[in-house]
Amino acid sequence: MERNSIKIAVAVLTFCVGVAIASVFYFKSETVEITDVPEIQLEEFQAGNTSEGKTLEMVFVIDTTGSMGGLIEGAKQKIWGIINEVMQKEAQPRVKVGLVAYRDHSDSYVTKVLPLTEDLDKVYSELMDYNAAGGGDMPEAVGSALVDGVSKAGWSKSRPGLAQIIFLVGDAPPQYNSNEPNVLAITAKAAESNMIVNTIQCGNSDQTQKVWQEIAQRGQGKYFAIAQDGGVETIRTPYDERLSELGRDIGGTYMAYGSEDAKAEGMATLSEVESKMATNSSAPTRADRALNKAMNKDAYKNDLLQDIESGKADIESVKPEELPADLRAMATPDRAAEVKRRIGDRKKIREEILNLSKQRAAYLEEERKRSGKSGGFDAAVGNALSEQLKLKGID
Repeated sequence: MERNSIKIAVAVLTFCVGVAIASVFYFKSETVEITDVPEIQLEEFQAGNTSEGKTLEMVFVIDTTGSMGGLIEGAKQKIWGIINEVMQKEAQPRVKVGLVAYRDHSDSYVTKVLPLTEDLDKVYSELMDYNAAGGGDMPEAVGSALVDGVSKAGWSKSRPGLAQIIFLVGDAPPQYNSNEPNVLAITAKAAESNMIVNTIQCGNSDQTQKVWQEIAQRGQGKYFAIAQDGGVETIRTPYDERLSELGRDIGGTYMAYGSEDAKAEGMATLSEVESKMATNSSAPTRADRALNKAMNKDAYKNDLLQDIESGKADIESVKPEELPADLRAMATPDRAAEVKRRIGDRKKIREEILNLSKQRAAYLEEERKRSGKSGGFDAAVGNALSEQLKLKGID
């Protein structure tokens, strides 16, 4: 028995020494050339999209292994609220969001990438499909995930008024082997391109803390430590159910137009997200999405009413075959009147959503003061964005 105990102790000691040595070599590899990291694919900014071009491009790089279930569910609940807080700033910036889900090389996938997009329903639908599985050992494919977030997200070229921010979220350190890119070199490449890299650690692993802090320092970002389950606090309000109904109502005013493929895509995306919202989302999440649909000038993709309101389209100039079927069936003089009526209906819904959302915000503020809780995933993201957007002139 004693002999077996000694063997076990020796094995454990050998493992610990191995990890320590690997960590030393990993951090010594800080000198890896930045050129070893894939080139970042940048897109040209199209001038004239907004009056000032204030824009946030934000990519979440999220560990989706088995231990991250609580964080993933919290992110699903809070993503709309995080985006709304940014859009309500005085600068009223555009918001583009990208996602990178990662696990490890022995799992069903290493990374899944959703490039930056203003189609927030698409982002939410992708996030809703995330589930926690795989993993089981401590190190994960953090390097692969971070290099995809930096090089494959479709970032715009750096310019004044553009904030490009990454949030690396996980609970385990990187794999220390030749198959994985060096996270510190990747972070240096991102910082060189004026990106900010923040890290959010779930749980209390000392190994993760060390490298997460180093990444945030190299990325000119912030490091946060939160509870393993994400620490998200969901507060229900008396306004949630009515806002949920209004969210469905404003979605009911959607009018897909364009090519047949564009119309089909628009309707399919909206239908999919509305279904997921109804069956899998909490009332507070549905209330947050309703607010986004009311205040976001680009709330829907291929939406005729939205584009007419913003001046991007004119009912007189849209080809008949690109119109929704019900408008196409009308006489030409009647189309403008019908569109005007539907825009009026949408404005009434929008006004009620905005008014109720103000009351809801006041209620939430009081409840948060009463509970005194803070420090979860959404609080960490909000804290970083508040400071970093201001540095980029977006406030």
